[in-house]
Amino acid sequence: MCSGRWPAGLLALASVVLLGACTTPSDDARVLQVVNQRGFGRPTQDANRQYYVGIGDGVVLRAPNYPEYNGVSERVRMDGVITLPHVGEVFINGLTPTEATEVVRLRYSELITDTSGMELNVTAIASKKWYLLPVLPPIPRAIPFQGDQLLLDVVAQSGEDMVLVDDDMILVVRGDPENPLIIQCDYDDIVEKGITRDNIPIRENDIVILEPSIVGWIGRFVNMLVAPLTPIQQLFSSANSIVSTTNSFGSQQYGNYNNNNNGFNQF
Repeated sequence: MCSGRWPAGLLALASVVLLGACTTPSDDARVLQVVNQRGFGRPTQDANRQYYVGIGDGVVLRAPNYPEYNGVSERVRMDGVITLPHVGEVFINGLTPTEATEVVRLRYSELITDTSGMELNVTAIASKKWYLLPVLPPIPRAIPFQGDQLLLDVVAQSGEDMVLVDDDMILVVRGDPENPLIIQCDYDDIVEKGITRDNIPIRENDIVILEPSIVGWIGRFVNMLVAPLTPIQQLFSSANSIVSTTNSFGSQQYGNYNNNNNGFNQF
């Protein structure tokens, strides 16, 4: 005989399914608002060709004819804005130095008649980085981008032992939400044969992946086995340090016990 009552488990499952069906469309819309839909994820151009101002960069205003403004230095805030005397906040993130200068001149033209001598110069670069995934430890690192760097430069800068690296399989990834560019480079061709085809220019936000060799894979495996023991090793190391410090303090305070004299030698 059929019953009109559902088991509690089926009722709970049905509730979850219905709730998921109700929330999925809105969740998808919210996700679409968050996910990156263009480029690397931040305003990106090619600083090797034309520098553009970024978050954290330092800038200085040059205005020889106006001492009250000349030499004012600012750092670009996380919202892309700098604050200048008498004109307040000015958005310059993503602009070239020339474009940023024009924006500043336009703002000061409301206060002074001749802004032609004003310039906004970049004095400190903090916004440009490239990313490295080494073999050991396989932890991504963000490295300041200095400009005019080739593959050979960044491999040398990585400090990785090349015995651990598959020389034929160094990857340079230029991220994109839909069409990332992945370039496979042969390090051996560059350093052993002098074939510089793969010694490509590195750009800001490039991801350089050092694929492991057989030795590198063995190293990763050993690292994986040893990693859980690291906190224990650090704990014992800290304990030994504390004991050593305590003994040293006690020795300085009370002297060393002299067995021959049946007493302490005071310092």
